[in-house]
Amino acid sequence: MIEIQGAAHYFHVVRAGEPVPSLEARLRPVCRERFRRLDRFIELALMGSGECTAGKKLARDCGLYISSGIGPIGSNIVVQDSVVRDAKLPMPFNFVNTLGSSAGYYVGKNLGLTGESVFVSRRGSAFGAALSCAVADISSGLVSQILIGAVEECPLPVDRFRELVGLPATAVTAEGSHWLLLGHAGRAGSAISVGDVSFDGYESADAARLASFALRNPAMRLGLSCTNGGAANLHAL
Repeated sequence: MIEIQGAAHYFHVVRAGEPVPSLEARLRPVCRERFRRLDRFIELALMGSGECTAGKKLARDCGLYISSGIGPIGSNIVVQDSVVRDAKLPMPFNFVNTLGSSAGYYVGKNLGLTGESVFVSRRGSAFGAALSCAVADISSGLVSQILIGAVEECPLPVDRFRELVGLPATAVTAEGSHWLLLGHAGRAGSAISVGDVSFDGYESADAARLASFALRNPAMRLGLSCTNGGAANLHAL
């Protein structure tokens, strides 16, 4: 059994014709330095991880695990448009930011992490796959603490985003950043439900449910277990 030591949750529905909100006010208090040339995906990762760990003590071997169903699609679109549509070489930072591991670099640098860093991206239960890796690592003693997050971006325009990722025209589109800080619980707990909060159709719905529940119930001591398939079960400790 592992215990939830901290949580952060951001979820914003992105509608056609509307800009995404600036993250500057939330990034400023949780970033040690003013990073340059960040894309939206990295900003979302920095914001969520910083808010999750604010005021918390991080172990020297704390492992970092980031998941995403879609990945850093915004930078990938910019690079592909440059190469295919405009027949130009992409800007170096845009090209580097096409890799999800770039978010891990910035999060690790911002929080002073020196342990394991894993990025998992796949359609369907990316968070569950990352959680399986994290639980295996803490169970084997490779890490003593886990910082795990799910990040999804929704680049504009929304209609093009839906087309690129294969969503129907009526699908709700959203961006989010959902994080948990986990450590050894030391005891078992009783299973509980996260309730009826719905994030239907959202790639990281499982992570969003867990993080939002933890934030809504700060007085509860919560534990987490993971099935072989990566499904997370919540427990009251």
